[in-house]
Amino acid sequence: MVQIICPNCAANLEIPEAPIHTCEFCGTAIQVSLWVGQSSTGEITVEEIKNSVIFQDHYIVRCNYASSEAISIMEDWIKKVPGTDPQFEENSTITKRELKFYPMWVGEFTVSSDYRGLDDWPNFHQPAYDRAGWYEGVSYQQREESGHILREYQIPLFALQTIPKYLQDYIVPTTSKEYFDITHVKALGGKMIDSTYSVDDAKRTLRLAVLNRQMAEMRKEVHTITERNDKIEERDIFYIQFPVWQIEFQVDGSPGRKYEAYIDGSTGRVIHIDVPISKKFKILSLTAGLGQIAIGIGLVILGILIPSIIFLGVSAGVGLITYGGLLLSAGAKKGAQEKQV
Repeated sequence: MVQIICPNCAANLEIPEAPIHTCEFCGTAIQVSLWVGQSSTGEITVEEIKNSVIFQDHYIVRCNYASSEAISIMEDWIKKVPGTDPQFEENSTITKRELKFYPMWVGEFTVSSDYRGLDDWPNFHQPAYDRAGWYEGVSYQQREESGHILREYQIPLFALQTIPKYLQDYIVPTTSKEYFDITHVKALGGKMIDSTYSVDDAKRTLRLAVLNRQMAEMRKEVHTITERNDKIEERDIFYIQFPVWQIEFQVDGSPGRKYEAYIDGSTGRVIHIDVPISKKFKILSLTAGLGQIAIGIGLVILGILIPSIIFLGVSAGVGLITYGGLLLSAGAKKGAQEKQV
């Protein structure tokens, strides 16, 4: 733990070692390593502190759903999944509900790239004697190409070295961001998670992502890049904290087992839910699925052996195999997510 004084409200803070910390009293995003290094000298003015230590572009995505609403969303989703208890609310117990505001960096860049590279170009030969303008042979040779790419990017970076499993591929809606408001977090009893990236770390990582995206654009034109010159204009870097409800619950009949749910607090979108499917449904689904697959394989083999029914046998067999696979999938289902488009 590190003890510091908030450079904005002068509150005494005892915080875990993290490059960025959000003051729980005033909501200021403090660049901790810079503040610890400078505050001991006493040689800088208040304005210099605010310019160099406080990260100004600090935003929040508001939480629009209370815990009871998040739980209702979770319960409604669970009841939609085949094989779950229709009386789920009565037969389950919420053991933990927590609102966490996770950190994210978002960078906006304009990038101009000039490049040279090699690509394969076809050489056609052996004109077709019966089709004018057609060729029967083709060979390839490398040819040098050059080009210019101008792109604008808005790139998100989850600001944790270890990202929670179910948030790794989640696309956070940041268009509704607004300047950080600590009273909103306090009113909901939320917990702020600090970034494990410093501002400089975030900028370096985002710039690397920009260069990789530009490379992907170049590789659409050439397979080997021999020379490139990139000019990156950093338009803005934002630090955003967004809300996620994390809910743990237990189900009657499964003592000791904990289930988890992650709900986006801003949109109500289901990020992930552990679905408590009954053992009876799993056994029936697995048995029926294996049975359908076995019958389907039999019909396919029968259709191949008897030419007169090959179409009927193969098509019916493939249909049963597909349906059996769906039953197996339903029986093995462990979680539900709402797809993002």
